[in-house]
Amino acid sequence: MKKYFLWFLAAIVLSSFALTACTDIADNNGGSQIVEPKDEYSIFVMSDIHVMAPELLVKKGPAFEKYVKTDPKLLEESGEMLNAVTDVVLEKRPDLVLIPGDLTKDGELLSHQLVVSILERVRTAGIPVIVIPGNHDIDNPEGVYFTGDETRPAERTSTTEFAELYRNYGYTRPETVRDPASLSFACEPLPGLVLICLDSNLYEENLFVERGDSIDHNQTAGRIRKATLEWMWQQADAARAAGKQVAAMMHHNAVEHYDGQATLQSSYVVENYREVAEGMMQHGIHLVFTGHQHLQDIAQYRTLTESKTDSLIDISTGALVSYPNPWRLISVNRDFTQWNVSTGYVESIPSIADVRQTCYKRSSENIVDGLIWHINEYWPMIESYRSTLTDYGLPSVLLPPTPQEAGSLLMEFLGPQFTETYMIHNGGNENDNPRSQVVMSDFEDGVSKLCKKQMKGQVDDAYLDGTVIFLSGIIMTKIRPLLTSMLTDTNQAEFTTLSSRTNDLNAVLNIPQPGE
Repeated sequence: MKKYFLWFLAAIVLSSFALTACTDIADNNGGSQIVEPKDEYSIFVMSDIHVMAPELLVKKGPAFEKYVKTDPKLLEESGEMLNAVTDVVLEKRPDLVLIPGDLTKDGELLSHQLVVSILERVRTAGIPVIVIPGNHDIDNPEGVYFTGDETRPAERTSTTEFAELYRNYGYTRPETVRDPASLSFACEPLPGLVLICLDSNLYEENLFVERGDSIDHNQTAGRIRKATLEWMWQQADAARAAGKQVAAMMHHNAVEHYDGQATLQSSYVVENYREVAEGMMQHGIHLVFTGHQHLQDIAQYRTLTESKTDSLIDISTGALVSYPNPWRLISVNRDFTQWNVSTGYVESIPSIADVRQTCYKRSSENIVDGLIWHINEYWPMIESYRSTLTDYGLPSVLLPPTPQEAGSLLMEFLGPQFTETYMIHNGGNENDNPRSQVVMSDFEDGVSKLCKKQMKGQVDDAYLDGTVIFLSGIIMTKIRPLLTSMLTDTNQAEFTTLSSRTNDLNAVLNIPQPGE
């Protein structure tokens, strides 16, 4: 549940190298075959597959139970899930498969080896697969064996090992150009389409007790290194000069998927996203595939210049192992200017008859633990709101003293609203959900009741109702624009000329010709 976006509500409530013209892919015999130009291509996208090798669960017990309460993915069934979606790929036979990161639970070497063994089914069928690492995948201190009551460190995966493991999945293609500064690379998986695959992870900032740090901590946030940005612009410019279309793939979102995400949930949007997005557009990149936040959402960042309105479209694909267990199939025309996006789901696997319902139930039942995890993670920022309370002449008791108490208070008054908002938001096309407006109203009522409980006894009863109206009004002034953007699925809602809403599940996306 570390992917919950809901913490932000809690925080507010609580205060040149030319690329080849055609593409080689490995065939069953380890040689190469040419992907011939076609009038239409198909691209299959899955993300955040989070595979956990079965050997890591040495013994079930409190340690594993605690983990899945805060992060209720289908970890035990993750290999089954990848095999199930692999069956779909082999049935659909797309021209290309993309996976934008978080290939493993927590970067365990055993888990990466299992991912590769399953993906071999696709590759040996003649279907190219391109991957990029996510924040979970490299040198992760949270990769462990579960041994009942305790855990012990699992064998981790270094950057060198990752590139070697996935050498047949982008890193050693004949036309691949590697970035010297990171695990980023550029390739031409389909003739005329250059894909810039970006390593946006901060694994070099992970913390390890064994290395002298106070805690083990895996860095969630993302940043594109300065040298990598310069490398990316060179690759994009070279591709455009050759008349080729350019798209990107990275783990972290390159565009806000609701207004305020980059501020209030900064670890899910790449650092300095506006500068990155505007640089991409300037160098002819108008489409990027992402994952990370487990959202089935398509968002558009738009800018207005003297000559034109420009945009970058971010296709974020939800986690295979979390509700609603989606994948995407995209048909795209020969010049890669029109992308027809459709959504499918893993409905069942041998061990679970109804995958989506099971994941829905697990997520719903573990909202409390996930919320408390996020409150702990962002507690310093939440506590900064105490000064805001003082500025308004209100007692700091309105903000509970500990993350646990804060979580309990929020769930008492806003639990159903948090749960339903999470489910609506993760599923996509929020604006079409008839419950969206109801949830917004229910939030206002819950905030009012929460304020009344916290303020009773802190102010004279004669002033209680007025104080509650005043305080809940302040909180809702902060929350309402975010809820509106999220639950109406509108980006840049405050700018009439730049606001946009895109069908998250089935969309026709148009991007400019190279050079336009």
